[in-house]
Amino acid sequence: MDESQESIFKCSINRDPYSLIYTHLNIDLLDQHAKTNLELDYEWDYLKDPVITPTIVHEWDFLDLLLSRKVTSGAEKVLSIGGGGNSRTHLHLSSSTTDLFVLNSGLWDLRNYPDKYRSVDITKILGIAEDLPFINSCIKAIEIPSTLDHVLDPKKVVSEAIRVLQPNGRIGITLGNQESWYRSTLNFLRIKFDDNHTHAHSFHFSPKDVEVLLISAGFTNVQTFGTAYLKLPKFVEMRMFKGRLLALHRFISNRVLKHIFSRYRGGMFLVIGVKPR
Repeated sequence: MDESQESIFKCSINRDPYSLIYTHLNIDLLDQHAKTNLELDYEWDYLKDPVITPTIVHEWDFLDLLLSRKVTSGAEKVLSIGGGGNSRTHLHLSSSTTDLFVLNSGLWDLRNYPDKYRSVDITKILGIAEDLPFINSCIKAIEIPSTLDHVLDPKKVVSEAIRVLQPNGRIGITLGNQESWYRSTLNFLRIKFDDNHTHAHSFHFSPKDVEVLLISAGFTNVQTFGTAYLKLPKFVEMRMFKGRLLALHRFISNRVLKHIFSRYRGGMFLVIGVKPR
């Protein structure tokens, strides 16, 4: 990290010379409830998880692409809150991006993320989103991928996000949708829905909940994009590993069915907002 990068930090943070990870988290100050919710020692490699189907990974990738087009495209400095690990954020950054900051409370996710990708400098920070170590108005785009349901205080997270964003900067929040059409159908039929994994969730947000959260924090132009409308039995999804089958699945899921169900009823969603000038 050069001097221009260090100047955006609001306080002094220390870097481990071996892991190249900066620390902005005093674990000793956290109570047991916070430590449990943050899952500091959580390690999950979805590529090795037998429960994760090829279609789920394909849907995640589609959501990442959508987020890159709607949020991070053209941004010089990008902050990923909860990224790292197997995240593909760095693969979808535009040529305008020079710096990617990855903040996570879990060391495994940070250690397993690259330090640099092509011309993009990647700065990895051990910390929490309720206390971002940045000065005001220094980041152009923020992504919060599948993380807002694991934080301690969602309102504080969004408040910190709008603080560090530059005027006209963008935020994008992705989550799984507890109110998807197929979950609602299974609930109506009293059929148990098996989640992808047992990862603990502190909150369960609907797309409208996230919209309200962003609007209350002061964001404008808040929009929701629904994705992942097609859900098949797991034994079928496990067999859909060929390119053509996945392409057909994506077309039906994100092109056809989105015109049948509302943007609030997909299996996953992206909510974006803009910080006013």
